Amino acid sequence: MAASSSSTSFSSSSSHEGDAGSSYIECFKYSRRATLRSVVGRPDGGAGLVGERAVVGGWVRSSAVVRARRAAAGPASPSRKPEVEATGLTCTEVLMSRVPLIRCIARLMAGGITAAASAGGSARRPAVGTALVRINDGSCVSDLQIVVDSALLPLDQINATGACVLVEGKIEQVEGTLPQYVVQMKVEKILHIGPVDSEKYPRSNAHSSPDLVRGYPHLAARTATVASTARVRSELVHAVHAFFQSNGFFHVNTPTITTTTATSAGNRGKMLRLTRLFSKSDNGNRITPEAVRAAIKEKTKQVEALKRSESNREALEAAEQDLQRANALSRQLEQGASAESSQDEFFHRPAYLTPCHTLHLETYACALSSVYTFSPVFQAESESLDSDRSLAERWTVDVELAFAELEDAISCAEDCVKSLCSTVSKDCSDELKFLSSNQAGDATSSVIEAAVSSPWQKIKYTEAVNTLLQVTDKTFESKLELGMPLSREHLSYLADDLYKKPVIIYDYPKQLKPFYARLKEDLKTVSAFDLVVPKVGIVACGAQKEERMDNLTSRIEESGLQVEQLEWYLDTRRHGTVKHSGFSIDLESLILFVTGLKDVRDAIPFHRTKGHAKC
Repeated sequence: MAASSSSTSFSSSSSHEGDAGSSYIECFKYSRRATLRSVVGRPDGGAGLVGERAVVGGWVRSSAVVRARRAAAGPASPSRKPEVEATGLTCTEVLMSRVPLIRCIARLMAGGITAAASAGGSARRPAVGTALVRINDGSCVSDLQIVVDSALLPLDQINATGACVLVEGKIEQVEGTLPQYVVQMKVEKILHIGPVDSEKYPRSNAHSSPDLVRGYPHLAARTATVASTARVRSELVHAVHAFFQSNGFFHVNTPTITTTTATSAGNRGKMLRLTRLFSKSDNGNRITPEAVRAAIKEKTKQVEALKRSESNREALEAAEQDLQRANALSRQLEQGASAESSQDEFFHRPAYLTPCHTLHLETYACALSSVYTFSPVFQAESESLDSDRSLAERWTVDVELAFAELEDAISCAEDCVKSLCSTVSKDCSDELKFLSSNQAGDATSSVIEAAVSSPWQKIKYTEAVNTLLQVTDKTFESKLELGMPLSREHLSYLADDLYKKPVIIYDYPKQLKPFYARLKEDLKTVSAFDLVVPKVGIVACGAQKEERMDNLTSRIEESGLQVEQLEWYLDTRRHGTVKHSGFSIDLESLILFVTGLKDVRDAIPFHRTKGHAKC
């Protein structure tokens, strides 16, 4: 339903944003409405705006109907309270959302009532009275309560959870004791109603379980938790660019598609390979092994004929190249590759969604000196016990610095993470407070404050292992000895129980880190580090890169990778090599740290995990 628009205007001034003493309502620049942040998101909760008129919009979170009493009922007693019918928060809806049998019975009864009404029976009369509707437009944590009289429209059109409304009215003081509201809007005009089918809308109950919310990612942002997390994420992204731009870094767009397998041979199966989709019209053009052999035979004859004639050198070279490609394709088929994948590599070689941006970013660091990228990475994780920490698609901040050693990268990573935490703590305090209240009492603000204000613990890998081996008051499930990776519980003990603050672990055994980490003098360890934070684990990792050609090629071979595939990368060492270091920050893990969320699927819009990519 869309009502006729109004030409009503109201005071606005962007210079008064956030000023509790201002009587101005800030208009959103690109639509004729006020954001709820400019009304109830003010420090005074909107008290300074009482009497002002505005246009606001949002989606219904919950509602209650205050019914008008009939005249036949006699005069209302002063002691009698008005009849209130709440929607979105009723016990019946909670039971219907959790017990399928009750939901089915309710739908059957609703169907019977509808049939009776159509047959001449009495249907439920439209509610007469006032609707108290909580709406939110996503601009802040707080909802705005709008008061709608049934004279404006049938109340069942506006009080359904999930409906979209655009209304015009006057800001007024809330009467009585409602601590969650300072002001409300008395609606004078309905400008738009986006109705919702409550029978089909998955979030007709205002209190939905996390699993239900994750099952409808396209509607998840309408919940207070997901919306708050989205605003925190947005602020972190902005803070990332602000930090690096203000410190002399250049932003570089690195590719999402790569033909380089930068991981070890054992982990190559975790990369997501690109495959071209064929249409039915492609069936007649597919190359079979028989066709390849026939082509080789034909091209061989053509090459021999051209050699005998010695008349057309260019034609001979072209025929020889075609023969080489046909032989290469035949070898791929013989090695077990399917005809479908081998006959149509779009890039003429296997291509993947990139699992890291380090290698490509290094090439620009060796020209622009200080660079960063903010991009997605992909990894086909298998089923694991840590399903709450596994994602197929993540976002990372990757950084590379030329003329820098490991200590420089560690210092930059520490400054960056502290800056990000400080910014989000200041600019998203309402969101962090709300999210903290929903996370079993985790005091995220105190954790962030401690991380920002105190120096971080720095220990070598060997020191970390020896410390863990001496622990007597706790039994670890994961086996540990020198040379083995630190498990999630080991890292948790160091950051949560022992040091109670972020910990930087550095100088790892070379077999635990990628081939590009710089080999130290002992030829056993590499200049690499992990940043471990309480409650989460590793949020960043980095290394000084190996700039020595001989050492780098040896490490590539040790890792089971093909040197030929990395020739382009080795060119940066052949031509103007330089010491350089870098690191990568996992954005989703950082969001878990600052918000107190427990499941990484809640830290990213449209999470992708094995078997789950709904939309």
